[in-house]
Amino acid sequence: MVDAARGNCEWRVAPDNRAEALALARSLDIAPAVARVLLLRGATTVDVARRFLNPSESLFSDPFLLTDMRRAVDRIATARERAETVLVFGDYDVDGISGTALLIRGLRRYGIEHCLYGMPNRLVEGYGLSPDRVEWARGLGVSLIITVDNGTAALDALDRAKQLNIDTIVTDHHLIENGVPDALAVINPKREPNDHPAANLCGSGVALKLVHALTGEWRDLDLAALGTVADVVPLIGENRDIVALGLRHAAASKRVGLVELAAIAKLAVDEIRSEDIAFQIAPRINAGGRMGDGLTGLELLLTESAQEARVMAEELDAANEERKSIESETLSEALAMLKNSFAPEQRSIVLASREWHRGVIGIVASRIQAHYYRPVILVAMDNDGVGRGSARSIAGFNIASAIETCKEHLDASGGHAMAAGLTVREEKLSAFRRAFEDAACAALPRGELRRVLDIDAQVSLTEMDMRLVRTLDKLQPFGQGNPAPVFCAYGVRAAADSWRELRGGHLKVVVKDGPKLIDAIGFRMADRLPALTRADAIDIAFAPQLNTWRGDTTVQLVLKDVRVAAR
Repeated sequence: MVDAARGNCEWRVAPDNRAEALALARSLDIAPAVARVLLLRGATTVDVARRFLNPSESLFSDPFLLTDMRRAVDRIATARERAETVLVFGDYDVDGISGTALLIRGLRRYGIEHCLYGMPNRLVEGYGLSPDRVEWARGLGVSLIITVDNGTAALDALDRAKQLNIDTIVTDHHLIENGVPDALAVINPKREPNDHPAANLCGSGVALKLVHALTGEWRDLDLAALGTVADVVPLIGENRDIVALGLRHAAASKRVGLVELAAIAKLAVDEIRSEDIAFQIAPRINAGGRMGDGLTGLELLLTESAQEARVMAEELDAANEERKSIESETLSEALAMLKNSFAPEQRSIVLASREWHRGVIGIVASRIQAHYYRPVILVAMDNDGVGRGSARSIAGFNIASAIETCKEHLDASGGHAMAAGLTVREEKLSAFRRAFEDAACAALPRGELRRVLDIDAQVSLTEMDMRLVRTLDKLQPFGQGNPAPVFCAYGVRAAADSWRELRGGHLKVVVKDGPKLIDAIGFRMADRLPALTRADAIDIAFAPQLNTWRGDTTVQLVLKDVRVAAR
C-alpha cells in the first residue's frame, strides 16, 4: 500500500522557465504553460517550436544520407531489371511486421514482380534470419534477401547466403555488437553519428527511408507510425514527424486491416492516437508473433479485402485474449514466488519456471518492475534446461551492461539500457542470479528505491482551462521522448464531501483553487482514500484532459500522484 503522506514517487519538477516561456507564448499566441512544456521538449526558439507544432514531409532528411543506401537502391534496381525473386524477411514484432508490409508494398510499386516474404516463428526459430531460412529461400529461387528490423546480428545466416550466391541487404536499427555484418548493404542508423537526423529510427522507419529512396514517395506512413510507437523509440525529430503524419495518413487512407482491427478495439480509425496504437492496436498485432506466428499480422496489413481483414483481425484479437490469459497466470505465479522470497534489501529480481510461455515473459517482467521498482529478469525454461530470459530495467540502471558483466554464466545476451534478452542454462541460473544481484547492488543507491515522476511545471489550477488543454493537444503524438505533459499544484483543497471510491479501485475528487472547481480522477489510487480524506490540503501531480459526458465537455485532471500536503 502506498504511503499517502509521501505519495508513490519522488517528484522532480523542472526548473522554473516562466520568463523565457512568456516570450515564446506571445510569439506563438499560446498559453504560457504550453510554452513552458515546449521549452522543455527542446523547442527553444520560435522556428524550432513551429517545426515541432507543424510536422511535414518536407522536413524529412535525404534517405541517401544513410550509409549503404545507394548500394541497396542500385542492387534492387538490378533485381527489377532481371525480374529476380526477392525475399523480404522481417521480425515478428509490430515494428518488424509493419516495416515488412511497408517494404513489400514499396517494392511492388517499384516494379519487383516476384516479391516473397517471411518471418521466423518465435517459439520454434527464435529471433532473426537463420542459416536454415537462407536455405529455404534458395529453394524458392531467391537471389536477394532484404531484412527488416533484424539482420545486424545474423552473421552465420549472412555468411551462408554469401556461400549460396544470394545477395543480402540488411535494414535494421539494433546495436552493432560484433562489427558490421558482411552483407552487400547494411542500412542501420546505429552506423551513423548520434546527431544524424535519422539516428533514432526504428526498423519500420528504416524501411520507409529505403522505399523513399527507391520511389521518391512518402507513402504508407501509417505503417511506419505503427512500428515507431510500438517499438518505443524517442518521438522526437523524424520519429515525431512519422507518427504525426502517419496518424493523419491512417485517417485518410482507411487501410482495411487497420479499420477492422480498430473496430474490434472499439476505435474509429480516423480518431486513432499514439496511445491507442500503444495500448489497443499494437498488442493485437503483436499477439500473433508472441504466440508463435506473426504472419497473420503482416497479411492483415497487406490485404485489400475487408472480408479477409475482418477474419484476420478476429484471429489476432483471439490470440491477444489468449496472450492476456497466459500473461495473467504467469504474473500470478511470479508474484506468488516473490511473496515467499523477496527481501526489501534486494536490488534485483530474477525468476525462472518451466511453466512459463516465452511470448509473455517480457510483458510480465515489466509488470513486476512497476510493482517492485527493481530491475527484473524472467526466464522461461524449456524441457532441456535451456532458459530464454527477458529483462526490464528501471531509470538509471543499464540492464544490458549489467548482464554483460555476468556473461560467463550465459550462453547469449543482448539488448539496451532498459530491456534485454538472454539465454541461460538451468545449472548456471543460481550463479547468474547472484552475479546479477552483485551488479545491481554496485550500480544502484542504498536505501529505498523510488521511481521518479518528471513534472513539467508547477501551476495554478486557474490555468487549467479548455483553451490550454486544446493547445496541449497540439504537442501530440505523445510517447517516449515526448511524454504527455504533467503539472503539479501544491496545497490544493478538496471540495466538501467530494471524495469517491469508484469501481476498480479508482478514486475521484473535486479539487478547488479559489472559485475554480475541477474534477480529478486517480486510477488504482483508492487505497489512499483514508489518509487523503482526513487531510486539510493535498499536493497533486496530474495530466489535464478534456472529458465529455452526455454532451458536456469539461476539463478533467488525471492524477499521476497525490499526497498529503506538508503543513
